[in-house]
Amino acid sequence: MAKRKITIGIAIRAGIEPAVESARELIEWAEGEGHQVLLEDRSPPSIKNIRRVPAQELVEKCDPIVTLGGDGTLIGVARFVNKRSPVMIGVNYGRLGFLTEIAPNELLATVASVLSDRAEVGERYLLKCEVVRNGKLLIQSQAVNDVVIHKGVLDGLMDLDLYVDQESVMRLRTDGVIVATPTGSTAYSLAAGGAIVHPALPVILLTPICPHSLTNRPLILDRTSVIEVVVPDYEGEVFLSIDGQEGRKLLVGDTVRVTHSKHVVNFVRSSKKSYFEILRTKLNWGIPNSILER
Repeated sequence: MAKRKITIGIAIRAGIEPAVESARELIEWAEGEGHQVLLEDRSPPSIKNIRRVPAQELVEKCDPIVTLGGDGTLIGVARFVNKRSPVMIGVNYGRLGFLTEIAPNELLATVASVLSDRAEVGERYLLKCEVVRNGKLLIQSQAVNDVVIHKGVLDGLMDLDLYVDQESVMRLRTDGVIVATPTGSTAYSLAAGGAIVHPALPVILLTPICPHSLTNRPLILDRTSVIEVVVPDYEGEVFLSIDGQEGRKLLVGDTVRVTHSKHVVNFVRSSKKSYFEILRTKLNWGIPNSILER
């Protein structure tokens, strides 16, 4: 039986030479097997003679997709998943790497396991974010980790009106609010005091950023919830950030609507690390303070 020929996508974080070398090894292997390779267009220019395409096109034409960098490199591609959901192989050259579970020396073996349908793959859902201004849809986007509404750096506290399923929940006086997936619970939401949520749970997290009232606590909502945040009145600047990759200035009266997306992302999981082992390692659980202080 003839081998199945595929198109492999590669995205590389700029400034990491070992990641570029790994990409070259993968390209050589793939071409030797008769596979096609496409390169995400923000990858370093040092790799020549490989067709470059935007991330949106990469997710449409490639399966699997290998990202070489950190979680941000993986998210920068995964958030564009649309009608099809390619398998994402995140190779960690960053620091924490909650999503990029594959070590550089596991790359070729992991790609081979994906092609032979032996890899362990975890499904993660996305958030859909819409901004409505004066009754008209202004933007629509997706998030793997979170949607964040926040004030300007030098501006004072602002009010945000929160609605869930069209019911008024509260008025937050705060620096901002984070709406996150369980995948994003270990990102900005965690730093703001939100809970760590297992990625398999069908929920959406809502975490205030430095709220003025101690009674404004993080909420965990059903994934089917329709969350709306309105800026009622404010003299400072208000911004929207999606996965830390896309930003937009908001105006008073704008509505940010966040729901779960109908699209999902398939991430390859390391066969050598469990979810809780990753948490223990990345968050230094159980390590004596004397060791951490060295």
